Amino acid sequence: MNTLLLRADNLSKLSVKKHNVAFAHFDWPDSIPHDTWWQSPELLTPALTDQIQNYSQQELMELSRWECINSFSLNYTGELELIQEVSRILDKVKLDEAREYLFHLIDEENQHMWYFRKFCLDYAGKVYPNKKFQLEKASLTPAQDHFLVFARILIFEEVGHYFNVQNARDDRVHPFIREINQEHYRDESRHIAYGRQVLEHLAADALAEEGSDRLLAAQLDKSIAINIGALYNPAAYRDAGIQKGMQIRDVLLSDPARIDFHETKLLGNFKRLMERLSIPLS
Repeated sequence: MNTLLLRADNLSKLSVKKHNVAFAHFDWPDSIPHDTWWQSPELLTPALTDQIQNYSQQELMELSRWECINSFSLNYTGELELIQEVSRILDKVKLDEAREYLFHLIDEENQHMWYFRKFCLDYAGKVYPNKKFQLEKASLTPAQDHFLVFARILIFEEVGHYFNVQNARDDRVHPFIREINQEHYRDESRHIAYGRQVLEHLAADALAEEGSDRLLAAQLDKSIAINIGALYNPAAYRDAGIQKGMQIRDVLLSDPARIDFHETKLLGNFKRLMERLSIPLS
């Protein structure tokens, strides 16, 4: 049994063993107080920068509320896109029996999508729309297309996973929000393990043509920029009562401490994988 098939088989068994029906799992509170942390303070977009000094703790708590809603909105819209893309290539991608795990992944992502949307609507009355611009259609072989589907999914999952783990571990974050983060990262840890193995499996065919490494790198650099940029939502700043959201967004995105945070904490694992596969990200 090859490595991918063995990993997929083990993950499928874990998904069955640890399966929770999210629709009945959570005890949803009537409300969540505004004067508490909805997201770990260290995960707020002004964290690590001089900008953090411009806000009181009360203002940062309010920002944590709306950045939590932004994060959960991104999970909802991102997982909707994930299901669509995986379904599009489900019977085409060269995974043989390892394809079986994708049905568990789709089932789990559907449940995640439901509870993230419900949370946003119940406790904020809105889901932030997905403002990610559509990537330009490149001329891709089927192998390149399939590799990029899983690579883009992995970028999205690696970023979200870091937030889930940190929030779940932070005693300052409201207990129900910690629970949602914890439940999500338990499933996503399996998805990430599968995704990394799939990319190792698909890389040879995706890189077969001359120049494929540069083509894939260019596409993934754009996907990284989109996923990182989506964390800095001017609408969330506005809802938190912070003025000049676009200006603040630009300042934060260009701050060296934030750039280092993106590179090391959010994207470090993904970039090391691409380096190992000889795909030269910027």
